[in-house]
Amino acid sequence: MCISEAEPFPGEIAADVDSPALRAWLLKLDTCPALDWEEREGLRVFRCSETPGNGFPMFGKVFDDPAFAKQAFENAVRLADAGVPVPRPVAWARFESGAVWVSEVLRGGLSFEAAWLSLVHEDPLCRRIMALLQTVADTLRAMHGAGFEHRGLDMRSVWLREDGEGGWEKAWLLNVEKGRFADGMSDRMRGGDVAGVRLPSDMERVFWEMMTTPDPVSDAFKQAVRRARRCLGRGCGTDSGRMALSDKDVWIWDDRSMQAVPALRSRDKRKYYRVADGLEIAGASLRHGRKIRRACEALMAEAWTKPVELKGRLGLSINLEPERFDKERKWLTPLGPLPLLVRLYHHESLSRQRYAVEAVRKLQAEGHRVVVALVQDRRAVRFPDKWADFVERAGGSLSGFVEAFEVGHAINRVKWGVWNLKEYQQLISPFSGWHDRYPQIPLWGPAGIDFEFPRLLPFLDQVPEGVGWSVFSHHMYVDRRGAPENEQAGYDTVRKLAMARAIARVHPACEERVVVSEVNWPLAGTGVWSPVGSPYQSPGLRLNDPSVDEETYAAYMVRYVLLALCSGMAERVYWWNLAAHGFGLIDDRAPSGWRPRPAYHAFKQLAELTSTAIYFSRNVPDSPKDWCLNFQSPHGDFQLNWDASDNDSPLK
Repeated sequence: MCISEAEPFPGEIAADVDSPALRAWLLKLDTCPALDWEEREGLRVFRCSETPGNGFPMFGKVFDDPAFAKQAFENAVRLADAGVPVPRPVAWARFESGAVWVSEVLRGGLSFEAAWLSLVHEDPLCRRIMALLQTVADTLRAMHGAGFEHRGLDMRSVWLREDGEGGWEKAWLLNVEKGRFADGMSDRMRGGDVAGVRLPSDMERVFWEMMTTPDPVSDAFKQAVRRARRCLGRGCGTDSGRMALSDKDVWIWDDRSMQAVPALRSRDKRKYYRVADGLEIAGASLRHGRKIRRACEALMAEAWTKPVELKGRLGLSINLEPERFDKERKWLTPLGPLPLLVRLYHHESLSRQRYAVEAVRKLQAEGHRVVVALVQDRRAVRFPDKWADFVERAGGSLSGFVEAFEVGHAINRVKWGVWNLKEYQQLISPFSGWHDRYPQIPLWGPAGIDFEFPRLLPFLDQVPEGVGWSVFSHHMYVDRRGAPENEQAGYDTVRKLAMARAIARVHPACEERVVVSEVNWPLAGTGVWSPVGSPYQSPGLRLNDPSVDEETYAAYMVRYVLLALCSGMAERVYWWNLAAHGFGLIDDRAPSGWRPRPAYHAFKQLAELTSTAIYFSRNVPDSPKDWCLNFQSPHGDFQLNWDASDNDSPLK
């Protein structure tokens, strides 16, 4: 950018806006009463919508020391020349009492801080939050790439404008007067420079990775952040006003992987855990542990020994989104009437909830038995009256149309909004007296996830009087152990489910019925649409990634269903879900349109087999990896065989 030789003007003016009228106006700024002056962070600032000699509004900042005004202008010019987004620099001018720096006003928009708070309060959609972080990260990476150290960066020092399509047009740097250019920016300098930008720790991890990509975030960068923050203090870069949220209250929804995503890293969650909960877990384990272990061993002795009629035991989950529901129904029809599990989300708008209710009624009319999972978010805990209203609306509108409600969702994972036992009690309190109000809707719970049964025992102990689970429902994922026959601490899938059923047998809060209400394997190559890829695909190799290819996914899921049902440990298994790029029977993002995966055809075949089949025995294998199950059906007896040492499928 060319700088006008503005002698005898006491300062500098950008050549593309220089004019006699603008010079005269600038020299009178310190005495101009018509401007809208205000105090901001100890400095006098103004905005002016009409300025002489040009057609754009301007912003000015007055400094006691002219060196700051000059440096702000020169920094902005150099950054603009380097392609770093900054408000268009106009001029700096010296007065008797100080100096002013003037730039173009950015029409519309909001600060990074305001954008972040607006999203987490009103629209906590992961892809929008990721787009926000990426837009800011791109500008900061460009800033450091130009060799500029901001030396005052916080979330108010970045300005954004939305692009009208749910994304962000650009991020501009503000307040560049303290910055300096260096010959090169080390990781230590970069880390220290961004220390004032504070986000919940897992969002911060993602933000740093976006800034440093394609290189990983170095230890020097992280150490510099920690060191700078010790100097800056705890409050830097955050809003202490009424819009501020505690990190534990930040709840983010990812519609790509259809799950909540954590805002905090594991080590930072710990400070919000209650010591009393740990004592409750230990106490509940002592109270119930011996009986549960005995019941588990008794159930394992019974496993595989009793006939199991399989009709109605294979379930599927589908989505109720207005944009895709009719399309999902078309793919559902060839599978026949099924037990279905659908989610009703507290975080969604009232109009979408009403649509979901009508969709459930349609599914029920088409012959499907529908279970509705009432899925909480963090607001369900923070605003209990709204959660209670949601529960009552669901009960009133769906009584007579559903088989049951599942209450709670992965309640032993804090990313789903429940941090402790006290909050869980609050979450289920609207169900007190439920059976009197809605006798046609049994309740399933506690809807925990993974092999963490000791953590669930206190949740069962805390169930209010009059609230009981007619089914012990659980999201039993085993994907990180590989094949479903693999063990974790000596427990394979069947033994884990036997433990669940043992809890249901022993604990008075639930009947002895176990349903796996959610299970799948993540699919390799599906990026952020995978439940292990969200919310952001980190650069470099992924460690401990349980993702599998489509053929293995189909084989593992069929084997899982047979293990769970034929062993007699689970009453029903719901495959999650029909259409999803990262884990569905159908790839809903295939270039040619919705594409049925091998799993879709396997599910269809399995549904046909189980609609009439009765499991009656298991052959003793020559090898523990060999499986052979025997079935009876009106069409003749048959066997299903597989080798658990590879991705062999029982359905040939």
